[in-house]
Amino acid sequence: MMKKLRKSFAFLFLIIAFSNTCVFAKSSISSYTGETLATAPPTVTTPIYLCQNSVAVPLTATPSGGGTLNWYLTNAPAEIPSATAPTPITTAVGSTTYYVTQTIAGVESTPRTPIVVNVVADNGATILGFRCDPSQILAADKNSSVFFDWSNNPPLIPDNLYSYSYSIQGGPLVTGTTGTSHWQVFGMLPGQSATLTLTATTHPCAPALTKTCTVPCVMTTTPTFTPIPPFCTGSPAPLLPPSSIEGITGTWSPAIINNTASGVYTFTPDPILFPCALTQTMSVTVDPLVTPAFSGIPAVVCQGATAPILPLSSSNVTPITGTWIPAVVNTAILGSTPYTFTPNPGQCTSATPTTISIKIDPVLTPNFAPIPNLCSGSTAPILASTSPNGIVGTWSPATISNTVSGNYLFTPNPNQCATTQSLSVTVVPKTVPDFPVIPAFCSGTVAPILANTSPNGITGTWSPATISNTSSGSYLFTPNPTECATTQTLNVVVNPLITPDFVDISMCSGTAAPILATTSPNGITGTWSPSTINNTTSGAYVFTPNAPQCATTKTINVTVNPSNTLVKVDYTVTDAFTKNQIVTVTATAAGNYLYQMDNGPFQTSTVFENVASGIHSITVIDVNGCSTPITLNNVLVIGYPKYFTPNGDTYNDYWNIYDLKDQADTRIYIFDRYGKLLKDITPLGLGWDGIYIGQPMPADDYWFTVKYVEQGSIKEFKSHFSLKR
Repeated sequence: MMKKLRKSFAFLFLIIAFSNTCVFAKSSISSYTGETLATAPPTVTTPIYLCQNSVAVPLTATPSGGGTLNWYLTNAPAEIPSATAPTPITTAVGSTTYYVTQTIAGVESTPRTPIVVNVVADNGATILGFRCDPSQILAADKNSSVFFDWSNNPPLIPDNLYSYSYSIQGGPLVTGTTGTSHWQVFGMLPGQSATLTLTATTHPCAPALTKTCTVPCVMTTTPTFTPIPPFCTGSPAPLLPPSSIEGITGTWSPAIINNTASGVYTFTPDPILFPCALTQTMSVTVDPLVTPAFSGIPAVVCQGATAPILPLSSSNVTPITGTWIPAVVNTAILGSTPYTFTPNPGQCTSATPTTISIKIDPVLTPNFAPIPNLCSGSTAPILASTSPNGIVGTWSPATISNTVSGNYLFTPNPNQCATTQSLSVTVVPKTVPDFPVIPAFCSGTVAPILANTSPNGITGTWSPATISNTSSGSYLFTPNPTECATTQTLNVVVNPLITPDFVDISMCSGTAAPILATTSPNGITGTWSPSTINNTTSGAYVFTPNAPQCATTKTINVTVNPSNTLVKVDYTVTDAFTKNQIVTVTATAAGNYLYQMDNGPFQTSTVFENVASGIHSITVIDVNGCSTPITLNNVLVIGYPKYFTPNGDTYNDYWNIYDLKDQADTRIYIFDRYGKLLKDITPLGLGWDGIYIGQPMPADDYWFTVKYVEQGSIKEFKSHFSLKR
C-alpha cells in the first residue's frame, strides 16, 4: 500500500510541475511587436477522446476576460472563422484536429490553438472492482480521509490512465488524472462523504463509475431540545429552535408547527457542519377546544322538590371550571329556565357559552280507570305502562292474576312529577253447571234432549248439540261468554243392539229334529216362529228377543238333506306309463261328497294328479253324513323305474316293472341302444341285474318293450331307463 501511495504522490508532483511549466510558457509568450501586446491563446483541453457512435457535444474552450472565441475546422490561413463551436463526428474511428483562437481588443491570438479529437472503437474495456477500501488508509488518516480503489485491466486499458472528479459533501468539484488504480481524498471530517466519478481517459467507451465513500464517525451526537409545552388549538404556535441545546444546527420537517393538530417534528442536523449528529424528533401537543359537558343535572324537576346543585366543574375527562348564571335553581316557579355556564380563563374551551334548561313541572296523579270484576280463569286485562294523563311507570305485581283477587300498585318512572296509584281487582270464582247424568239407552231408541240451561241457572251451548241414538259419546257444555262458569261434560252410553248368536242347522231327512232353544248362546231370551223344526223340509226360523233387551231378531236356516243317496262309485286311470298319472272318481248319485285316496286328506275335487304307480284305494263320503261311505280297493296305476343301480348294496339293484306282477303272462324285453336283445323278464321275478353273458353292462340308457292288459285291452309300451354305476 505504501508503494501505491509513493507512486501516487510522485505522479501528482509531475502533473503539478508540468502544469506550472505550461502556465509559465503561456505567460512568457506575451511580447511586444511594435507597441501592440500579443493576445494569449484560449485555454483548451486536448487531446479529447470520444467513443465511436457516441453522442458528441460542441467543443469548448475558455477565453480570457473579454475575449471572443473563433473556431476553425483547419489550419488553412484563408479559412473564415465561426463563432459556433463545432460538434465532433463520432461515426468513424480516427483523429481529427480542430482549431480555436480568441480576439481581445481587435487582436486575435496566434497561432491557432489545436484541439485533437480521437474517436476510439469500443474494445469492451471496463474498470473493475470500484470500491471504498478503508483498509489501505494509514492509521493517522483514518478519521480525515477516504480511499477509492479499483482494479486495472491492462489488456484493454494498457496505458492505465484514469480521469477523476470528486467533491466533498457537495463542496467544490476537484478534477484530475492518475495512472494508478486508486485515489485518496484528504482533509475530511468524521462523518463527511466524498463522491468520485472515474473514467478511463483514453478509453471513453469504458462506462464511467461513481462511488461515495464516507469517513467513519468516531462518536455520534444526539441533539436535545427543550420540550414545547402543550397549547390550545388556534392560539399562536411557538417557533421550532434553529439549533439544539448542544449548538447543533439543522432543519425541521415540517418546518412550522401546526396550531390545529398535534404532531411529530423531525430535526435533521446540517450534514456538512455536523455529519456525525443523529436525527431527533419532538412531539408537540395541541389541545383541542373543549365544550363543557355536564351529567347529573336533571332536565325536569318537580315543583317544590329539593333544587339540584349546579356543579362548578364539568364532567369532561379534564374538568372545566367556571360559574353559572343564575347560580341557584328555583323549583317554586313552573316552566323552563336557562342556566349559562361561563368557563374560568386559561382553559382550552370553545368561545360559545354552555346553556342548559331546567323545567319545573307540576306533580300529577295517574288516572287509571277501575278494573271490573274478573271471572276466574278468563283472560286478565293488561296493565298499561302509561296512564291516560301521560304518566309512564311500572306495576307491582306486573300482571293481573286471573285466579286470585289482589291490589296492584303503579309507580311512576323517575324524572316524572307524579304520585303512585293503587287498583283493586276482584276475581270471581266460576260456577259449575249441575246437569244430571243421562241413563244409558238402547241404540235406535229416541235420544233425550240436551237443555241449554243447567238446573243451577247457567246458560250455554252443547257440542255436539244433539245426542246420537246409535253410538256412545261425550257432550261438552260451554257456558255463554257472559256467564262466569266452568264447562261440564256428560258421558252418554248407547248400548248396541246384540244379535243372538244362533247358527244355521243342517240335518238328514227323517232324523229326529233338534229343539229350538229360547235363550241364545250369548244370553238373549225370546221366542221362535215356527216354534219347532220340520225334519223333512228345509226352512227359515225367526227368533224374536224378549223386551227390554237391546237385541235384534235372528233368522236361521234349517237344511234337511236327503239320506242314503250314494249307491255306486267308479274311477278312471290315465294310460299306463303316462308321465302324469291321473285318477278320476265318479259318484253316480246327486249330492255333496268328499273324496280320499289311500290315507290322504278328503277333498272336494274328484281328480287326483301325479299319482304314484302301484295299488291304491279310493273312499267317497257324504258331506252331511246322510249316505254310507263307499271304498274301492285295488286301483292300479302302472309305471316303471327310470333308473336302477346294480352295485350290490341291496338297494335298487334290479330293474323290473313290478306294477304288472298280477299279469303273470306278461313278458318284458330289454335292448341296448343298437337294438340287441339283452334280456327278457317277467314282472314276477327279481328283474334284470345289469349282466349280459356274465359281464356287467356299462352305465348307459337301455330300451324295453312290454305288452300288458289294461281295463280289458292288450296294449304295448316302449321306453328307456338308465343304468347307473
